[in-house]
Amino acid sequence: MNDGPASGAITYQRPDILHGAAMWELVNESGVLDLNSAYLYLILCAHFSGTCGIAECDNKVVGFVTAYLLPDDPSRLFVWQIGTDASMRGRGIATNLLLELLNRESLADTRYIEATISPSNVASETLFTHLAKRLGVDAVFSEYINSDMFPRPGHEDERLLRIGPFENGVSAALKNYSHDG
Repeated sequence: MNDGPASGAITYQRPDILHGAAMWELVNESGVLDLNSAYLYLILCAHFSGTCGIAECDNKVVGFVTAYLLPDDPSRLFVWQIGTDASMRGRGIATNLLLELLNRESLADTRYIEATISPSNVASETLFTHLAKRLGVDAVFSEYINSDMFPRPGHEDERLLRIGPFENGVSAALKNYSHDG
């Protein structure tokens, strides 16, 4: 449902359950992100709004991030998915979504940011490695999910990217964050 570039200001905030359908639509239209059930996006918005975020422009969701703290190690924030409307790419929305999320008081003590990235996803690799550099920490890839673990052929490997450690939590690193690329 791409209606061309939006013209208004972009705002960043926590989602609520009503944003779930728009997030699903954005993933569906992307053609590259793994599409999960619409129900999952509704639940993420309802149950994990503290670790998820949306970008809105002209009352339309133009970007989102889904993430969660690992239950066995809440010092690790796992970023599951980031999506930006095709008409809005190149405006820093994904970076700003991550920054809005990381600036939340509830995530101040986060020591690591993790995500899985397939080898062909150059945009995500660039996003996260630049973020790590600007936050002054390492970004390290390791093997994680091999393509043969998926139930059907056709899915790439998913490498685990770990950003950190943030010795005094991510909030301390954000104070020194460089907005210059």
